[in-house]
Amino acid sequence: MSSTPGSHLKAFYPGDLLVTAPEILFFWVARMIMSGFYFMGDAPFHTVYLHGTARDTQHRKMSKSLGNGIDPLVVVEKYGADALRWTIVSGLGMGADAIFDYQDLEKTFAPGRNFATKLWNIARFLLSQLGDEAVRPIEKIAESELTSADKWILQRLDVAIAECDAALGPARPRGGSSGRWTEAERRVGLRLNEYAESARRFVWNELADWYLEATKSRLQGSGPERDVARGVLVHAFDQALRLLHPIVPFITETLWQRLPGRAGGEFLACAAWPRPRGTDYRPLAFDAVRDAVVVIRQLRADFVIPPGRGVNLHVNTQAAAAEDKTPGRAGGAQLLRILRDEAQTIGRLTRATLSFDPVPHGAASARAAVEGGATIAMLLDGAVDVVREKAKYEKELAELEKQLAALEKRLSNPSFVAKARPEVVEAEQLKRDQWQKKRQHLIALIRSLGGA
Repeated sequence: MSSTPGSHLKAFYPGDLLVTAPEILFFWVARMIMSGFYFMGDAPFHTVYLHGTARDTQHRKMSKSLGNGIDPLVVVEKYGADALRWTIVSGLGMGADAIFDYQDLEKTFAPGRNFATKLWNIARFLLSQLGDEAVRPIEKIAESELTSADKWILQRLDVAIAECDAALGPARPRGGSSGRWTEAERRVGLRLNEYAESARRFVWNELADWYLEATKSRLQGSGPERDVARGVLVHAFDQALRLLHPIVPFITETLWQRLPGRAGGEFLACAAWPRPRGTDYRPLAFDAVRDAVVVIRQLRADFVIPPGRGVNLHVNTQAAAAEDKTPGRAGGAQLLRILRDEAQTIGRLTRATLSFDPVPHGAASARAAVEGGATIAMLLDGAVDVVREKAKYEKELAELEKQLAALEKRLSNPSFVAKARPEVVEAEQLKRDQWQKKRQHLIALIRSLGGA
């Protein structure tokens, strides 16, 4: 390209995007636009992104004169540049100011630091499970080789990519930098906090919390199943790092370089942006597994059963055989087949042994329903001290009944309702609803401990 001033102007004018806080919209941004039209006959940019203003916890604008500012270099030195970037970008709600506590940097930037730490720990565990062998590219894995968990994570990856794309929006109008946004296009994109949350949810809640846990046994085994699990896992994490790279570029670049198959001199910053594969797997099986695992974990939590202690579970096959037509969910006989086929995975994720026989007569058990029609009963004998737990919940219920009766009496008093502020009455009514739900929950726990 020629180095003449005219060629530079042609190359860089007009630009694309101006990023600014709203307070200089009329002082500077409007002048730039007017000057551009006056001297060049065109606007200098097609989009103005108005982000929030950095304020302290008293909602004062940060400034040197007030002494309430934060030096970003201090944050970078203490917590890293990625922690700073993540905290700011994930908090950039459209039209909302960013609140920072300049007197407590630890509290302010903990979200970014914690996410960077979690991402590093996910990668460390993931890489330790992969081994040193070559990884099969996802393109060379046939659909028939994929398990329900594989199909589920690939489908969730497609969803995450689509959500990130929708949150970011198109880079420029259809006509290029000289084009104009349509009415519909003006209302989409540049939702940076939504983009950050979609990428975070995929890598943390779905890839790490579910898929990685579900595939541990395959990764530690041998043969074709291990090769498929490794290929899907590397592909999913590779794509997750690409989605996260614009927000946390340093840690994602470092981790991406450690993935198997990286060629020397290849950088994540230059890698292609992820694209949905477009395969609709309809992964009902693993959704049913997740539903069952969540239900069982809640049962364990209700009775404070230690994580290392195994429990015995019985699936009510009669309830599971009932027809259920919930859209997007496995129901009826299909759900029963899934629970049977995935019993080993469910048991490993919940430290439980599944049985499809009826619950022994008179045995104390806690029951919960799985969406789709099945009921899971957890045997309590040997898992908890039934007599002690029953006494504890009966005492808690008796105290709650007293509190609930007093609250009901207060709300039924016309004088209180008339004289109290509306927000106070509303808060008391909300409390009553919550206590009534808790009362029903305690009654169900006591009944299960009685073997009824």
